[in-house]
Amino acid sequence: MSRPSTITALPQQSAQAPAGAGAHWLLPSAAPVLRQGLCALAQPCLAQAQHTPRFLFHDATVLLVAAGRLDVDAGVSQLSVDAPTSLLLIEPGTCADLQKTPGGAEQRFRSVFLTLSSTLLEAFHQAHQQTHGARTQNSSQPVPYQQPLLDDELASTFRRVVDSVNIQRVSDARLQHRLMDFLLLLAERGHGFQDARQRGTAGRLRTLMGEAPEQRWTAHAAGQALAMSEATLRRRLAGEGVRFEHLLADIRMHHAMMLLQTTAWSIPRIAQACGYQSRARFAERFRTRFGYLPSAVR
Repeated sequence: MSRPSTITALPQQSAQAPAGAGAHWLLPSAAPVLRQGLCALAQPCLAQAQHTPRFLFHDATVLLVAAGRLDVDAGVSQLSVDAPTSLLLIEPGTCADLQKTPGGAEQRFRSVFLTLSSTLLEAFHQAHQQTHGARTQNSSQPVPYQQPLLDDELASTFRRVVDSVNIQRVSDARLQHRLMDFLLLLAERGHGFQDARQRGTAGRLRTLMGEAPEQRWTAHAAGQALAMSEATLRRRLAGEGVRFEHLLADIRMHHAMMLLQTTAWSIPRIAQACGYQSRARFAERFRTRFGYLPSAVR
């Protein structure tokens, strides 16, 4: 997701929806909001069905389907979510085919898409590993996602986090406290994300470039930002089976997909927000990645 300079905060609701499984999560859709080092929030809204092949969840993700149906196929497991009665926790690095189908009274697909930074997760595990670490540590066969029931307490806590991300006067320190409270509540219910400390060079690079996909990234510049030479960066990425150019393109295309689903921005504006000056080149890269042109998303 892009830097704050290219982000428009989501409009606030005039009234809070009631907590609980039946809460109305139909929030206004707008550009993603980034709180650097903590989390990022997006609220996709689609008027037509959309298939997204091989979508990579770069970060730990909390997803709530507010309207319509989401079908997720991660290969080893599949699920469908069609009501705001549970949250979907998706481990970082999960790659899945997504099918979004509009529904409900307004015949739209809407979701709340919250990603959590590795820095936040590391701090949470360090602070609470003694009491809740056993529930969220790596296992020999980790599952790509979990589906905790959205009871009244969890719904109100999650809603407070979502609202806090949107309010600029809520400081990063207070937002971190509320995110930690949300993670602790999940842990008390036996849910959570794996320890994110072993992310590798590719994981660090995803975080770095994902916060500013519009920049003219080169392997040299990225290496400098990570305190290593370009040769070292490429060698470490090769050891993880990753190429710098492929990783950068994938980050930009995922960012483009999110902007297409959450904003009314023009295609040229989205292309620029993803680091492309040429609309034609951007469109061709998008079609190569997802199998259809950006215009087909809307």
